[in-house]
Amino acid sequence: MQLGTRKESILAATVDMYIRTGEPVGSKTIEKMLNNTVSSATIRNDMAELSAMGYLEQPHTSAGRIPTAAAFRLYIDHLMNRRNLSEKVCRNIDGLLKSVADDPERLIDEASQALAESTGFAAVTTTPSGQSAEVKKIEVIPISPRAAVLFLVTSCGLIRTKVCRFDQEIGSQALEILAKVLNEYFCGGLLADIGLPQVQSMVASLGEYGLACVPALTAFYQLVQETAESEVLLKGQLNLLKHPDYDPVRAGKLIDFLTRGETLADLLSAIPKGLNVVFGSECKRPELDGTSLIVSQYNTGGRPDGYIGIIGPLRMDYAAAIPLIEYFATSIGKILDEMMGINSDGSEK
Repeated sequence: MQLGTRKESILAATVDMYIRTGEPVGSKTIEKMLNNTVSSATIRNDMAELSAMGYLEQPHTSAGRIPTAAAFRLYIDHLMNRRNLSEKVCRNIDGLLKSVADDPERLIDEASQALAESTGFAAVTTTPSGQSAEVKKIEVIPISPRAAVLFLVTSCGLIRTKVCRFDQEIGSQALEILAKVLNEYFCGGLLADIGLPQVQSMVASLGEYGLACVPALTAFYQLVQETAESEVLLKGQLNLLKHPDYDPVRAGKLIDFLTRGETLADLLSAIPKGLNVVFGSECKRPELDGTSLIVSQYNTGGRPDGYIGIIGPLRMDYAAAIPLIEYFATSIGKILDEMMGINSDGSEK
């Protein structure tokens, strides 16, 4: 249903003022915001119609009105005037991220922390999935006669380790051959292409050491799977306790929900590609009632690889937060591409 230009202006002004103050908005305030171009009586009538349409609600009979989730959705999708980031803010973000450009996990961690501090909300990010990364190096280091550590290094700078325990004592020569064969088979290939049948088929290539190295091959496959998975990082969740829109009980339930990494990962994976604003009421999770998520995917090699965003109350300054999150996502993707030697069009340098 189309509202018409005047009602859209009134609704946008109501949302803008409510975001700023958190208080019900009256017709006199809207009249001033519209530079007295619309009379207070007309604004009152339009606000009554917007209430009947489900965009505004009146907490008390004598009070002004506050926007509903439907109003916020219309505002974000059609009425909001985005605010561009200043050059200073962009330079600060670039400087921060470039200072940790040699470590993808620290890059994501620092970006998440900075986003939480700059918005005053909780920030959620996921580490690169590793699906698009190549295997750069595999090492097998003995730590005892019956144990060794497997090191896996990827093209995007991820380093993962896993301890492997053998059923019998195993010599250094067997481990050297194991490392050599692993590198011959998998170096230069994508993590996503390493399957269990390939790993199992290596037993024959190890000759007399094949059976003894089965535990190491199993550990290597598990290591590949773990490296390909994303880790969810949460920063600034205690910021939610300070926000006036959350009472302590409600904030506590929300924080408890957010600290469940697997549940949060499932929620993020259900969000469509690109930048999205998702309201808690749309997620059908009672813990997220009155809460909003602004989330963007960052890309590596032209493919979605992880998420970065903020979580906070429905009353957020979307016009400022959305460009900020988009800039973080774009910058992270560029830095990860540089780590992996990928051009902006997705081709290798």
